[in-house]
Amino acid sequence: MGVNRIFVDMDGVLSDFVSAALQLHGRLDALEGWPPGVWDMPRVVGMSSADFWGRIARRGEDFWAKLRPYPWADELIRLVQEFAPFTILSSPSNQPSCLSGKMVWLQKQFSPAFRDFLIGPPKYLCAKPGVVLIDDSDDNIARFRQHGGEAILFPQPWNANHALTSDRLAYVREQLERLSCNPSVS
Repeated sequence: MGVNRIFVDMDGVLSDFVSAALQLHGRLDALEGWPPGVWDMPRVVGMSSADFWGRIARRGEDFWAKLRPYPWADELIRLVQEFAPFTILSSPSNQPSCLSGKMVWLQKQFSPAFRDFLIGPPKYLCAKPGVVLIDDSDDNIARFRQHGGEAILFPQPWNANHALTSDRLAYVREQLERLSCNPSVS
């Protein structure tokens, strides 16, 4: 009974990809009036996907390595560790520099020896009973659940939990407690 492993997403949960991307495009103002539940960042800022991701690609590894951790990042990891061991599970862009930048970020955030991470877009492949994904993507959450895992949609303005952003960690704790007591999660 309980939770055996928790996968934690990076971008949008631990690292502030959205503010960095908006700032790079000169559109940090878009964060204030973000349309609730809309993830399509290029559309929100009025750009093509190619232009949006192209500018990030040109910044290379540094863009990803220098993302700021959210103020709650350390506390979220401590919270997760109260329930089960964790692994970072992050989806990269299609640029090789994204992979190396994410690894640099993880080693800065945790330690130079940190290796408890998986990087790849098909997060649902890690889904199974007793395993929980914490992610800010509605689609990732849905796929993870469809493949037998449990999932917690981390509240952010761009997802279905946009109304719960005032106390994200309390929401995550409540969900982890619920899943820890759920016999079907073992």
